[in-house]
Amino acid sequence: MKSLLECKWALQIIEKLWEGPKRPSQLLKLIPDIPERVLYQRLKSLEREGIVFKETSSSYPLKTFYYLIKKDELEALIEILKMYKTNPIFYKLLSYKWIIPILETLKSPTTPKESLAFFKNIPEKIFYNYIKMLLKLGLIERLIIASRPVKILYRITPKGEALLASLIFAKNVILSIQKRHNPDS
Repeated sequence: MKSLLECKWALQIIEKLWEGPKRPSQLLKLIPDIPERVLYQRLKSLEREGIVFKETSSSYPLKTFYYLIKKDELEALIEILKMYKTNPIFYKLLSYKWIIPILETLKSPTTPKESLAFFKNIPEKIFYNYIKMLLKLGLIERLIIASRPVKILYRITPKGEALLASLIFAKNVILSIQKRHNPDS
């Protein structure tokens, strides 16, 4: 099961709440394209996980604010999110199950078939879709070796290496937060 903190919407909610308490309507305006239903689901889940606190005023009209509870635990994650704030694809990449292992296998030039051999559970079509997406983002590059037959290799670019380091760091922060909140898992 995917961690709540690996969800692109939950990460964006946490990032916005880092700036200070927010009402749900403010979060809807600040987070582009988030469906209202998804926002409320993620807020409830984050509240259950002990990451956010919901405060509702007792006066009329009712006003609900959400706060981050344990800011010190989330500080390292927030720093990474701020670093990639202008690149919304980071949230998406963080939520993809296979991105980190694929990028790690491409540290040295590899054919697609050799890379695919490392992964037993990934369908070939999904693997090639990831390769296509990583190429388009400039995180990997295609090398064509003029031989008979022509050999095509893929390898990670310097931009991909930098992003990979950040993805690994963010995943480790997420795992440490999970372990503190759910010591049994």
